[in-house]
Amino acid sequence: MYDELWGYFLASLISIVIIINPFSTVGVFLSLTKGERRQERHRIAFLSSLVAFCILFFFALTGFWIFQVYSITIDSFRIAGGIALLALGLNMLFPKDEEHPHAHHDQVYIVPLAIPMASGPGAITATIVLAGNAFDLWHQFMLWIALFLGCAFNYVVLRFSENIDRLLGKEGIGAMIRIMGLLIASLGVEFVITGLRAAFPILLGIN
Repeated sequence: MYDELWGYFLASLISIVIIINPFSTVGVFLSLTKGERRQERHRIAFLSSLVAFCILFFFALTGFWIFQVYSITIDSFRIAGGIALLALGLNMLFPKDEEHPHAHHDQVYIVPLAIPMASGPGAITATIVLAGNAFDLWHQFMLWIALFLGCAFNYVVLRFSENIDRLLGKEGIGAMIRIMGLLIASLGVEFVITGLRAAFPILLGIN
């Protein structure tokens, strides 16, 4: 039991960290907080990560209820969510040349840093699918810890974003984003395959 529970926790943590992908937010964060004092930048990093955690925690708790209300099966959501993650990953692998937003307002920690960058459709989809795989309270607890650690990692990356930007440079961060994009695309394909196998048992050779 403990091996399976530990495996679920690691899979959840890795999935959440990959999909949140705070390295893709570094450039936007530095642009939006340009000219701010260090303490204010740290506050924005903390609040954006906290809001992201609250959003993902909400969907981890209510995902099953949402499925019941709208008569959605976990397998159909896996397929749809996998396609969305695949598209997100491919978009990160082959990004369009777009300028980061420079507009500033008092709640940048909510939009765009928490929503949609840290807790966008991809992270919400992964959270709901992972919650659907939580068979008991222990698994749910492991998912909550994984969400907390994933958002804590997001906070650490944003807090030290200036150091990371100097260390990796624009090319290094771009390479990290593409690696994360490949992993997200792979995760999306895995979701689709798992959903298809469950929805169409013939793919497993079951008559």
